[in-house]
Amino acid sequence: MAFFRVVFALALPFLVASTTREPPRKATDKPNFIMLFVDDLGYGDTGFNGHPTTVTPNIDKIAWGGKILTSWYSGCPVCSGSRAALMTGRQFNRIGVPGVFGPGVDVGLPLNETTVADQMKKAGYTTAIMGKWHLGQRAMFLPASRGFDYYLGIPYSDDMGEARATPCSGDDVHISVHGEKKRVQIADNTALYADMGYLHESEMKQFVQGGKSDPGTSLLPLVYQNAANKTTTVLEQPLDFTHLAEKYNDYVTGFIREHASVPFFLYMPFSHVHTTAGNQPEEQYAGCRFKNTTRRGPFGDALAEADWIVGNVITELETAGIDKNTLVLFTGDNGPWMVKGLSGGSEGLLVGRYAGYWNTGKGSTWEGGMHEAAFAYWPGTIMPMSRSSEVVSSMDVFPTLSTLAGVALPTDRVYDGRDMSHILLDTTGTAKSAHDALFMYGGCTTSSGPSAVRFGQYKAYWCTGPGLGGGKDLTVRYNTSSPLVFDIWQDPSEGIPLDNHTALYASVVAAIMPHYTREVTTFTHGSLVAPPNLPSERQPDGSYLYAICCDRAKECDCDGKPSLGDAVDPTRVASVKAELPWFMDASVFDL
Repeated sequence: MAFFRVVFALALPFLVASTTREPPRKATDKPNFIMLFVDDLGYGDTGFNGHPTTVTPNIDKIAWGGKILTSWYSGCPVCSGSRAALMTGRQFNRIGVPGVFGPGVDVGLPLNETTVADQMKKAGYTTAIMGKWHLGQRAMFLPASRGFDYYLGIPYSDDMGEARATPCSGDDVHISVHGEKKRVQIADNTALYADMGYLHESEMKQFVQGGKSDPGTSLLPLVYQNAANKTTTVLEQPLDFTHLAEKYNDYVTGFIREHASVPFFLYMPFSHVHTTAGNQPEEQYAGCRFKNTTRRGPFGDALAEADWIVGNVITELETAGIDKNTLVLFTGDNGPWMVKGLSGGSEGLLVGRYAGYWNTGKGSTWEGGMHEAAFAYWPGTIMPMSRSSEVVSSMDVFPTLSTLAGVALPTDRVYDGRDMSHILLDTTGTAKSAHDALFMYGGCTTSSGPSAVRFGQYKAYWCTGPGLGGGKDLTVRYNTSSPLVFDIWQDPSEGIPLDNHTALYASVVAAIMPHYTREVTTFTHGSLVAPPNLPSERQPDGSYLYAICCDRAKECDCDGKPSLGDAVDPTRVASVKAELPWFMDASVFDL
């Protein structure tokens, strides 16, 4: 197991990568996998789904070059739960994960859970992750301990701490950090999640320990891990949003280039396009190349920057001659955060018209909170310009990649995901969903049972509620035998429910109820147990703090000065560059 260590000196040297390329593998012989997972992306945010001013030419090109999956559902309407579902193939509450982990909590994805990366390692894959992890920030929960060989990213949401932003040419302001003000904002955001029942019971206790705030929760870190060397390095804290995408881009393209001859799994849960802390203008960010370049404003700039990275990934695959050996999947983790306004994204036509309120995105199980933009791209294997409206889920990634990699599922647990490879590879349009009934949890306070189910063309609700920040007093519960039902094929905006006095309604509910009964009588809710405290987490006063921190003597502020226009510490920069993997260009850290 990797251990957490802030490194300021040279680590063990990396092995020199071979420049000899092996002959290309057959497309289906242990194909590479790339999972593109965009944070808080709404169904209506992409060009291929029709947004009129979004600039996503690279994403759109590979969407149309593959199979658009028009009925992909997240495993949870908020961040950590959706990632746990994707990583494990299981419902987030089955394994005890709350909707959201805060930056200082002592729990994470249970250590007895098998991740997609663990599965891929069994099949001999090299594994890497770029971006937002959000399944626990303690050493035993971070990616290097969960099956990944390499990690570069922000361990949680990019609003869970302030960051800096080096000015672009023409900027008249420096973005700095505000300390205590940010801690208040984190508490406010925590309250929003608490109102919706998305927090672990220990969350507030871990954020404030006996009245003592953990400074590590106030400043965003950029973290690098190398599992082989058992090192975890805080490269920046607070990180620099202006140059974040450049570092992500160099990392993923370098990884592909240096691992082209071996099967690999590259998980790319973007930090984009989640809103940031309030010290960033419009609560969004983009580098100088994309700032103020799109008609859609700061959100559009951020999405265009993510699209640029995607385009460079595809170019690298083509240059290496492995694009036909690589399955690329694309989706979002949950719907857009509607209360963030123009900075929070668009749910497109999935507006939940019947709700009576506009906040039907992130945090709700209305279509706008769970139904995601998605596609699969695999040149020569997946038919281009094709579509499927069959129901699939983020939970399907685990069993699907396991099948394609030739590794069996563990047999000691229940899986809610299903193998969707037959849908991806179908050329006739006849493949059907493996989900008889796809249940959805969350979206309602104090509700342990499923909130909704997608059943063929229908979606039934036993409880509805607004998205995050919408107010728990708007929750509506329906009798178990009389759920609210919509025909999603005909009415994706959920404006006209089935008349509950009709024979059609009775027949649909009668078909759903055996699945509902089986679900509620067999479903077991998991719980989290915090692992023992580590010596490195003990503070001089005997308390324990769990947030990531570059140096507690500096209150976790090792890189804040450039935001104020002061000189950069050259020793700090040199030590950071020494920790980078061989496949990254160290010049991306020249400030």
